[in-house]
Amino acid sequence: MKQFTLFMLMIMLSLGMGYAQDKTESTIQEMIEGKQFKFTARSVTPLSGSTINLTSTYDLVVDSSLVEAWLPFYGRAYQSDYGSTEGGIKFKEEAKLYEVKYNEKKKSYAVRIEVDTAKDSYKIYISAGESGYASMSISSNRKQSVSYYGIIEALDE
Repeated sequence: MKQFTLFMLMIMLSLGMGYAQDKTESTIQEMIEGKQFKFTARSVTPLSGSTINLTSTYDLVVDSSLVEAWLPFYGRAYQSDYGSTEGGIKFKEEAKLYEVKYNEKKKSYAVRIEVDTAKDSYKIYISAGESGYASMSISSNRKQSVSYYGIIEALDE
């Protein structure tokens, strides 16, 4: 009797875990394809340096065609405004391009976003797994490329 109860408990737990994973996978798919998600950075890797773990919240928000970034930048800036104390990658603009591809073999999404601001042009590449973990690289005309590692989350209501 004990073995039967233990066996049934194991089956119920495994079914519940499978359901939760399916729910996460479909949620990630809906967020990315629906252009309604937030990438929260956990670490940043500059082009010429080692990984830096982030202790504050930095993110990139995609809400329909609007893309808002508030991210730290470590690396070389090729061009900056005279006397500017503004650092990091910060903008809130309409996306010029939003493209999603799903890789069936790797079970991951590749998202390409292009955003033009008054002073710079950004190319953003996000590679996200069905679990929600993702890596993102940003290149611009005025700064070195930089990579981030983090998670894809639903937008705050």
